[in-house]
Amino acid sequence: MKSFIQSIELNNYRQYYGTQKIDFTYQQDKNVCLVHGRNGAGKSNFLNAITWCLYGIEAHKQNDKATPDSMPLINTRALEELRPGQTVAAEVTILLSADGRPWSITRSREIGKSALGFMEKSYTDKIRVIYEENGQNKVIDTPDAQVLINNILPEALRSFFFIDGEQLREFFKVSSPRKIAAAIDQVSQLDILYRVAASLDLSEKKLRKSARSNNPKVQELEKRLELIENNITKSQTGIIDFEQKKDDLEGEKILVDDYLQNYSHKNISRLAQERDLVKKDISALDNDIAVDVADRNAFLVDKAPFIYLKDTIEASYDIIQSKVERGVLPPPIRENLIGELLEKGECICGTQLNEETRQNLTEYAKSLQYSEYAEKGVEGKYALTTILNDIKKFPEMIDEKNAKIDKLMERREEKIRREIQIGEEIEGYNIDEIKLKEQRLKELNSSISHYGLKVLGLQEELKRLFEMKEKLKEEWESETRKEKEFEKIKIKLKFVQDAKKILSNTESIIKGKIRTQVETNTKKNFMTLIRKKNAFSDIDIDDSYQVRISHVNGYNAINDLSAGEYMILGLSFMSSLMTISGFQAPVIIDTPLGKIDDEHRDYITNELPKFLRGTQLMLLVTPTEYDQHVEHNLNAFLLPSNNYKIVEDGENTQSELISYGN
Repeated sequence: MKSFIQSIELNNYRQYYGTQKIDFTYQQDKNVCLVHGRNGAGKSNFLNAITWCLYGIEAHKQNDKATPDSMPLINTRALEELRPGQTVAAEVTILLSADGRPWSITRSREIGKSALGFMEKSYTDKIRVIYEENGQNKVIDTPDAQVLINNILPEALRSFFFIDGEQLREFFKVSSPRKIAAAIDQVSQLDILYRVAASLDLSEKKLRKSARSNNPKVQELEKRLELIENNITKSQTGIIDFEQKKDDLEGEKILVDDYLQNYSHKNISRLAQERDLVKKDISALDNDIAVDVADRNAFLVDKAPFIYLKDTIEASYDIIQSKVERGVLPPPIRENLIGELLEKGECICGTQLNEETRQNLTEYAKSLQYSEYAEKGVEGKYALTTILNDIKKFPEMIDEKNAKIDKLMERREEKIRREIQIGEEIEGYNIDEIKLKEQRLKELNSSISHYGLKVLGLQEELKRLFEMKEKLKEEWESETRKEKEFEKIKIKLKFVQDAKKILSNTESIIKGKIRTQVETNTKKNFMTLIRKKNAFSDIDIDDSYQVRISHVNGYNAINDLSAGEYMILGLSFMSSLMTISGFQAPVIIDTPLGKIDDEHRDYITNELPKFLRGTQLMLLVTPTEYDQHVEHNLNAFLLPSNNYKIVEDGENTQSELISYGN
């Protein structure tokens, strides 16, 4: 099913006071929507509003455990304005198109104030779905409404479409093979197979129980089998629980390790020193830019008159050139040479000048009285040639000067962005926090070891229980062979057991094919987005769901990727799962470009909208993420009407959604 969001309306939800609505226009090639906002302005709550409306879950809240003094879901200003006897509701409405049909989904939560002024604490969420069927609107406000929403996009798949950028960057860094398998399992949508398998297990138990026998041995075996099966279920549940806890702790340990490595005392000093150097670089770049701008402007002032008089200069050049071609220029002799001959009284050959010769030279000198000006004309020709050459080279030269200035400006912008990042890192530094992290690391190592031993113990126990179960089944079958009334039950049991084997094989085949498809698509997406295309040769997800990123030199780079490379791997994996799911729903990513280098930002913003072509892609970005390169890249996929920003009030307690640029 293909769907896209047409509008989102928030009414007194979290920091969004009153009614605020934004509209989106969808085009296949203009598939990007942007919502800008500083950290803490309300980007994550904007995404929470969407998941709450669709599923009743605020998917990206940092702490899901509400306390009596937690921030309420209903806007605090609206609550403060509430008078005794009145009620107020937080409400989110999403208007979307699903397979070409309009759908309206509204979820609300109401709270009231009693006549005595006490707030009523019983929250009740209401959901309403309106959709078109046979040309008429149908309104559903029963539990069936949630079923209809899950038909558009199942809740089990929401994490593949509504994404926290920071969690995505850490997905492969902290995820175990079990979590990779779980993600692929979700997209496989094998619920029907699992339900059939559970039904067959139940049928097998019922068939054994139905075999009533007066044989004490059979009765004893049945009881022991039932006990073994219950213990197997408990052990399997325990393994899943302990592995989940161990995985979560190992993921946390990776993040704590990173924190301690990146935020040492020495690192603070290094960051401060780097910031000083960055500031000096910015100052030096400012000077270089000023010099180059002055040089360019002087060049413009120097050459502008000639460019303005280009036609006149060319006409003058043509006049001189025509005289040269007719032989008028250059002059054959200078008049000062004749003057020297008359003054000396002899020819350059040594012969004395007679009166007649003197008279002839004097007359000739008069005819050459304008030759100096003629020579000036020849000199002018060469000057004009130089000027015309400069005019011809002007576009190239001015482009070179502008390019040099632009390059310096880009370097200055990168330095300023790095200065901001360093400031944010230093502000986040906390010595007391480091002590707590070091203590937590010790606790994590101890707990991980504890749960690891628990899992190993249960796995050994499970192995022993399965062996016991097989022996008991053999004994049960051996005993029941003696009684003819069990023949029909045994035939049914064999049918159920064969069906379970076929089902298990089918499940393995389907999962194997999907795993291979995910692997292929992930590699394709990764190699499209990654900057160092020649550094990696392959991506493998093996039968045990271990992920291998093959470096060209042969080693596995899965634990040695940069933040940007982890982000791209996560995007590639999620995009692959989206494609395989069969659902083409809006993809919304909160803070997709944080903590990654400029080149990967460039690749992501150039390529992600392309291989999600036809899918609505909504990015929630911070000002530091949305630099000039990102803006330039995304503009190719962005309609101006799909560009919004979140603006906070003076106290930073309320937020407003407005069109970007207003």
